[in-house]
Amino acid sequence: MTGRLKTGGLPQRQRRHGLPAGRKPIQSHCFPFGQQNAVNQLIFDFARSDYPGFDKFLGTANRELIYVLQQAQDQFVYVWGQRGSGKSHLLKAWVAQAREQGHHAVYIDAETAPLDETALSAEYLAVDGADRLQADEQALLFEIFNRFRNGARGRLLLSADVPPQQLTVREDLRTRMGNCLVYDIKPLGDEEKIDALVGMAGARQLALEPEIFRYLLTYWRRDMDSLVQMLDTLCHYAATTRRRITLPLLRQLLKQQDTP
Repeated sequence: MTGRLKTGGLPQRQRRHGLPAGRKPIQSHCFPFGQQNAVNQLIFDFARSDYPGFDKFLGTANRELIYVLQQAQDQFVYVWGQRGSGKSHLLKAWVAQAREQGHHAVYIDAETAPLDETALSAEYLAVDGADRLQADEQALLFEIFNRFRNGARGRLLLSADVPPQQLTVREDLRTRMGNCLVYDIKPLGDEEKIDALVGMAGARQLALEPEIFRYLLTYWRRDMDSLVQMLDTLCHYAATTRRRITLPLLRQLLKQQDTP
């Protein structure tokens, strides 16, 4: 297969912009913490499903990519994008779909779990963070590439923060990755992020003004995971202080946070 870098959608199928919304639905109200921890230590438990579905992927700009992953006809696919763009969500959804179809599918997060020889038995293998593999793991992934290609079986889905040509991995492996079907995942636009956050607040029965999230986008981290985490922290902070969620309350909370 020759390498194909997909940076634009087909006219009839726009690529889906997205971000993981595959969290177990956020609670409909705010719960105070059992203990009074320092505000900058408030931790959000996403309570996300281990394997969210494609239908929970927010936005509209990566529709073609999702179609390709759902069809699973391409043997080797490589997706890349900034942190928080939804790579893990897509890989987990792909694995979940394969399992539902009766395949032996494995998801590996290179940051938290080693890629070892147990992966050789997988029919569908998703490696999240392929740009962070150690030397021995790179050698194993190269072997997996060759086994899948020579046997005309197996499906491999890789993710990284950068496109293949920018990887700092062994050259033969980088060549293999460059020959994958390559997609860059586009992050949500600001208005899409705001709409999503307003909707998530609404799921908690909270009617929050968009201006609150516009302020958050300006003075806090901009990736969706961090924004959703701050929404939860803000909810807890409001419950702890027994105050309504307003722009002044958000400003007060941000002053107590570590510098982004």
